[in-house]
Amino acid sequence: MNLAEGCPAHCQYCYLAGSLQGPPVVRAYANLPQMLQNTAQYEQAGKLTTFEVSCYTDVLGIEHLTGSLAECIRYFGTREGAQLRFVTKYDQVESLLDLPHNGQVRARISLNAEPVTRRLEGGTASLEARLQALRQLALPPEQGGGGYRVGAVVAPIMPIPDWRDHYRHLLDRLAATLDFDCDLTAEFISHRFTPGSKDVLQQWYPNMSLDLDESTRAQKRNKFGGVKYVYQPEDMRTLKQFFYQEWQQRFPHAPVLYWT
Repeated sequence: MNLAEGCPAHCQYCYLAGSLQGPPVVRAYANLPQMLQNTAQYEQAGKLTTFEVSCYTDVLGIEHLTGSLAECIRYFGTREGAQLRFVTKYDQVESLLDLPHNGQVRARISLNAEPVTRRLEGGTASLEARLQALRQLALPPEQGGGGYRVGAVVAPIMPIPDWRDHYRHLLDRLAATLDFDCDLTAEFISHRFTPGSKDVLQQWYPNMSLDLDESTRAQKRNKFGGVKYVYQPEDMRTLKQFFYQEWQQRFPHAPVLYWT
């Protein structure tokens, strides 16, 4: 369910670049009550339906203008057969902490190694600010937090120089931040791009330092014939093994939802 299209951040690897039409502006939808009402038709008796609201925008990045995320949290807090997910690179979570989500919302924060965050994620909150926002969301209400189910989305993973050291440091910082019991999940997403997104990103950020060399990548095709450039299979296996092992060492009870 898309609350808006376009994003206020300026991530030089942005996966939306090949998906959205026109310039990189934000278009927020005003018919939120109708959208929420329409979700009921997708719910099925005896099954839990999950709605994602972060596919085409960073909902927290525009929350101070729209209030849409808070309204969604209130709504899904009343549903028994549905739940809500969102992910963000921002840290202004204070307005969400007292909302009656009733355990029906998973709040995820997008994280990356410090060199990637600093070099390629312009306009976003700092890595430390995001970690502290995740802590605030996960802490129980009696400790001043939101009591949310939370998630860490490590993306996009890149084998930058000394990548093992940088990503170990990231996971160490995450473990130190979440030094209490909480409902935590992980999602690992390696860097990929399409010919269309590469063209758009090079127009948006002509001086970017991101490696978009197709000759070093493998091709991955979807069922519609579209092409994505991903890391070579051997590199992917190395990355995946590393992240699963390192995550398990620090968070043995927090499931990894997927690697892609």
